[in-house]
Amino acid sequence: MIDFDRDISFQQRMLDVLDARTKAGLHNVANQNVAGFKRYVVRFEDLLKQAESDGQPTDKVEPVTERDTSGAPGQNNVVLMEELSMLGKTSLLHDLMTRRLGSYFGTLNKAVVGR
Repeated sequence: MIDFDRDISFQQRMLDVLDARTKAGLHNVANQNVAGFKRYVVRFEDLLKQAESDGQPTDKVEPVTERDTSGAPGQNNVVLMEELSMLGKTSLLHDLMTRRLGSYFGTLNKAVVGR
């Protein structure tokens, strides 16, 4: 049996992660020409895998937004094509999650209304 509350909670967290990732990516693109700017990255999937392998509850894992300090000091490390590909992937995942949630709530609506 599927635990719908847990599944819905995970999908909501994924949508929050994708929102944070989109905001970070857009901020990086906006600052691609600023000297010394270091890009932001949102970590979630690796933290989720680590919690699962350590036997910790995965429903407590939260996304972390941090600076990518790679590259020479004073040098911008934003690569436009990487940011755009990340934004495209994020958009596809967002579409998948919203369709999945829409399907779930559509099924609930049919069960309640009877159509």
